[in-house]
Amino acid sequence: MYYLLAILFTFPVMMSIASSLWGKVLGDPTNFPAHPYLYRILITAQILCALVVFIYHSAISFLILSLVYLAQCVGVLVLIHTKGKVECGCLGPQVGSRLSYSLVLLNLLFTLAGCLFSYVAQYMSNPVLMLEGAFIFVMLLLLALLVVVGIPDARYAIKAYRAAGAVYHPTINKRGGNST
Repeated sequence: MYYLLAILFTFPVMMSIASSLWGKVLGDPTNFPAHPYLYRILITAQILCALVVFIYHSAISFLILSLVYLAQCVGVLVLIHTKGKVECGCLGPQVGSRLSYSLVLLNLLFTLAGCLFSYVAQYMSNPVLMLEGAFIFVMLLLLALLVVVGIPDARYAIKAYRAAGAVYHPTINKRGGNST
């Protein structure tokens, strides 16, 4: 039950981590609207806090990651106030996303969910250190990489192949191909 709550709670952060790491590997520029140093601090905090949730099974783990969500909520509010609704780069260059009040609400909901999960987790079991959680962290990071990078790339490739194939669509239909 703990891992189910951990996966649900950390998945948005894992998608952010995966897109950041993928961007680093490819050398993509980040769309983060604040200072690059702040971006490195945010990604490092996300990695460490998400890893803590999987390795150290306790109520405090959820509260620590809740603080990251709360910091993101406040950061988005400050950036909206100072720069407006600009590109946020939350999910890397693959997914275009903008800062908005819905992102603030989402981060606030995850903050409250973390507090609720913390309350539930304190009654599940005693705090325990589980090093296998690092493997679950890596597997979830790979799943997040698929969601953040693989699916948008696949959608783009399908659209490009359909556009290229549309030129030959009348010829295929004359030969008895499928009309759809």
